[in-house]
Amino acid sequence: MTVPFRAGITLAALVSSTAVMAAPSVGDLAFTAVNADEDGFALTSFVDLMAGEQFYFTDREWNGSLPGAGGDFLTGEGVLSWTLDANVAAGEVIRFASVNSATSLWSSVGDLGRSGSFSLAAPTDSVTLYLDQAGVITPLAAIGWGGFVASPGAGLDGAVVNLDGRVDFAEYVGPRSGETTLEAYRTSLLDTSQWIVRKETIETNTAPFLGGFTVTAPVPEPETYAMMLAGLGMIGTMVKRRRKC
Repeated sequence: MTVPFRAGITLAALVSSTAVMAAPSVGDLAFTAVNADEDGFALTSFVDLMAGEQFYFTDREWNGSLPGAGGDFLTGEGVLSWTLDANVAAGEVIRFASVNSATSLWSSVGDLGRSGSFSLAAPTDSVTLYLDQAGVITPLAAIGWGGFVASPGAGLDGAVVNLDGRVDFAEYVGPRSGETTLEAYRTSLLDTSQWIVRKETIETNTAPFLGGFTVTAPVPEPETYAMMLAGLGMIGTMVKRRRKC
């Protein structure tokens, strides 16, 4: 199909206006903190998120079936709906607070809604992030503590932070810079030795660290330097030849 040219409209604008980003997949987001006393948590995304995308959180347990084949959460407890009101750049950390309150709940980005009774218990509980696409439930990431084990049927292998014992407040304290890709932080985020966990403490007023995850340019291999120097040498030789002509 030929797109007619109109003055003032660039090809980039046409592409951006029609491009549709794929929905995030399992492991594309990860939790960075949880506060059972304050009923809050934080997470980051390894991919860009678009305004208008909708996600859900729940403290319900999974029924054991596969996503798309009857997999769903058990009834009871609560569900949060999270709708983005702005684009979220990959690596940004978003905070969710007071999710146990229908009137005080909020997030640092986007709009939150709540149904049911969403309340985090310090001895044992969990939070699961998921998509609901026309009734098809797809869990994306989870954090749990006090004996929580994600159901194999939820398809969350490699996307769960499973903390040991009681948790009043827990937070990832590993590196947030130095990697060449954001996805490289996933292993550290899922490694509970990279977390601080506080138990039997009052953490109602404790806020998580919201510093984002950044990447650095990869260091070129020696072979790359050699090729660059060889290329510069060839260019210099060609310039000299042209000057002689």
